[in-house]
Parts: sequence; structure tokens; C-alpha cells
Amino acid sequence: MLTKPFDIRYDELDTHAHIGPVTLLRYFQEAAALDAASFAFGWEQLQEKNLAWVLTHMQLEMLGEPAPKQTVSARTWHAFSDKLLSRREFEFTDQDGKPLARGASWWALIDVTKRRLTKSPAELLALNPAEPQFITQEENFKRALPPNAPQTGEAVIYVRREDLDLNGHVNNTHYAAWALEAVPEGKRLHKLLIHFKNECRAGDVITSAAYAENEQILHHRLIRQSDGKEAAHAITFWH
Repeated sequence: MLTKPFDIRYDELDTHAHIGPVTLLRYFQEAAALDAASFAFGWEQLQEKNLAWVLTHMQLEMLGEPAPKQTVSARTWHAFSDKLLSRREFEFTDQDGKPLARGASWWALIDVTKRRLTKSPAELLALNPAEPQFITQEENFKRALPPNAPQTGEAVIYVRREDLDLNGHVNNTHYAAWALEAVPEGKRLHKLLIHFKNECRAGDVITSAAYAENEQILHHRLIRQSDGKEAAHAITFWH
């Protein structure tokens, strides 16, 4: 388990001078990397084995009112691994210790050369606690988009080299930002569920479209224009 403070920068605030969900996801990713390194599953250690972590799906719940610039604390831990997936929990608190956000994420190890999933090694399975600590219940990522749901927004995204991470593909936090880009102004996020399906690279063009299940729930499809494949699917819940 790792607890780490992060001093939010001015350039990470939204247009209302609040700390947005994507900023928190970026700091979660940093905390997760540091915690994984503490038990020999960090990027450098995995690189020596030609392995890398990939995020398969994750959920985020925003708690309380939007927060202004301040130092926030992230807490994250490896909750459990099975033969393919590892679940990681996380939470954020503000400078007074009040909850800001919480969530869960599911990761897999891939062979970097073959771009294929590999089984969880015995050393990782040995880290499983006798009683896993889950901070939140897993949401329904298979919630179906109702037939004839109206499209409420669309954005076209041009993938830049700047969007790529250490593994040579678009970093997962950008997918979340792209999904939210298609949402009309004036909404406040309550929950985000996102399932990552296909890699994106520099030069790709992505269509981010949002569809309304009802006034509080949107479904998002991120489509790679070159081949029509879905890069990610998201479901968002709004206040």
C-alpha cells in the first residue's frame, strides 16, 4: 500500500478552477506505478522481463463537491490477482482528510514483443492477501446501450506523439479525457466506467461520441476512424 501527497498545479485545474477527474486519474497512475515498483512489479523491473502492465478497465467515483487547488493525498494498493487480471484500489482525500474520489482498476501483464496477455506470475499471486480489501463494488461494465439512444455530443480527436506513454501507445488517461470531451457543458461527473479495447498511436483519428440512456447516464464510444474499431467504451453518471 502506498500513500502519497500530490500538489495540484494551476495548469491541472479546469475552467472553474476545480480539480477534475482526469487530473486525479493521472495521479492515481503515478501512485500505482510507484506502489508496483515497491514489490518488484514496476516499469523498470518488468522491462527486464519484456513485460508491461496494461489497464483493461477501471471505475472512478467522485465524492463530495468539486475541490479547488490544494495538496491531495492518493492511497492505492494491490487488492488481488487471479491468473490473468490484477485488481488495484485507490482513493483520494483533500488537505483536510475529506474524501474526494475512490475507484478500482483491473490490470493485465502483456508480453511487449508479442503484444499478448501473459499469465500472472507466481510471485504476483503470492502477494494476494488472505482477505482482499475492496474499497468499492465492481460496477456493471456490460451495461447495454438502449436501442435508438439519442446521440448528445461528438468530438474528433487527433492523436499526438505527446499522448503516447512508455509503452508506445496512448496513455489510458487520455481515453477518459476524450470520452468526457463529447459531454455538453454544465454537467458534474459522479461516476466513470471505462473499458479499454484497442491501442491508439500517434496519427490516429478518434471519434468520441456520447449517447444518452437518460438524463443522468451517458454511453461513450471511442472509434478509431482508420478501421472503425472501438478503442474504448465508457459509461458516465452525472449529477
